[in-house]
Amino acid sequence: MSNQKNGNSNRILVLFIINKLRSLGLKSSHFGFRLIIRAIQLKLVDDEYSALENTYKILAKETNKTIKQIEDCIYYAITHRNYNLSEDNFENIFGYPYDEYIFSNKEFIEEFVSLIRIQTTSH
Repeated sequence: MSNQKNGNSNRILVLFIINKLRSLGLKSSHFGFRLIIRAIQLKLVDDEYSALENTYKILAKETNKTIKQIEDCIYYAITHRNYNLSEDNFENIFGYPYDEYIFSNKEFIEEFVSLIRIQTTSH
């Protein structure tokens, strides 16, 4: 029963992430979109201060890609988003005014991890 409950909460978490990413204009057809979801999941269970490079190594191993390819795919997904949706929905998602600085790989993933931690501790 516990595994089923963990599976359900993991699916709910993934749906939450997908909906927020789409709200920010990211396209689910990009491979980097899926990598972002997985990176967020890994960072949530990993030490809060671990380097993103470690997450890239895990993703590279899981996908049979290089670390540079992982980084580039995530960067592509972030930079090839619908900018109007990003600006329109940013404050609703993150709770502060639009900031282009957040749209780097490291900041974007870390901001999502923080958002999820805040959401889960406040409920």
